[in-house]
Amino acid sequence: MMRVAVAATERDKVNPHHAHRLVSFVECLSATIIVNLMCSLVATANPLIIGSTHIWDADGQQLVITKPTHTQPGDLMLLILHRTDDELPFAQPGWTRAAECYKQNNDAPCYTLDDCSEVEGAVCTQFQGSHRGRDLAQVIFYRVAADNEPAEYVFNLNRDGHGEPGWAILTSLRGVDAQDPVRDWAVRGCDSDHASVFPSVTGQKGDWLLLSQSFDDAVPADWFQPPRGMTGIGYVSHSDEAGFLFAKQLTEDGPTGEIRTRGPGGPRCKDALISLTLKPAHP
Repeated sequence: MMRVAVAATERDKVNPHHAHRLVSFVECLSATIIVNLMCSLVATANPLIIGSTHIWDADGQQLVITKPTHTQPGDLMLLILHRTDDELPFAQPGWTRAAECYKQNNDAPCYTLDDCSEVEGAVCTQFQGSHRGRDLAQVIFYRVAADNEPAEYVFNLNRDGHGEPGWAILTSLRGVDAQDPVRDWAVRGCDSDHASVFPSVTGQKGDWLLLSQSFDDAVPADWFQPPRGMTGIGYVSHSDEAGFLFAKQLTEDGPTGEIRTRGPGGPRCKDALISLTLKPAHP
């Protein structure tokens, strides 16, 4: 298994299981170990993806994730929260939900809030009968960076004192419609394939296509390589779980079609997948 060494912060030294931060992609060339897959977008100097950070937490009670370096007021920040074997809230103060995927077990489909039949606070406790959606889940949120944007954000995913792992990826984008960013989204919970096969969504020329993967095993980055024509802009893996984020700008209107990751992949149906298109800012 590939391991990525990242220097611990003072907080990580006090709480070692809160380590595994990813430096901003715009700073990745100075990291202790360079992951070529994760630095590829910086090498192309694309001005619209500003940077990404990530965090993994053993119990989901203290996810502290830093704002990507060089984020400016007006940039759109996309937050992806992941959880395994526990509840994942569908709301976070100060953030707007864009998409969600909740799985009951490996071979189950992804449930969304439209399938929710019982709610307690910001948690759906039951989907379509007896399903609880706790095996594997991810929720995508966004917010527009303000003049006084904090340097980091803290998330507690629990309603009690016990919790299972949670992890997150935070990326900043420039030139995205800040008022109404989401054009379309779709989910898939079991693709019956060693690769991850993301569902088709509708897009237009100039849109950003984001593919977010939650995986129920810890895996090296090269097991799920970016689909052809896309770039990996987020990756976190620790303990028994992983998250990936891929991106590209669309060059034509219409459905994207199903999109497959490259590389050897992993066990079938252990992923929870979201495809999302974001509109460009108006000229």
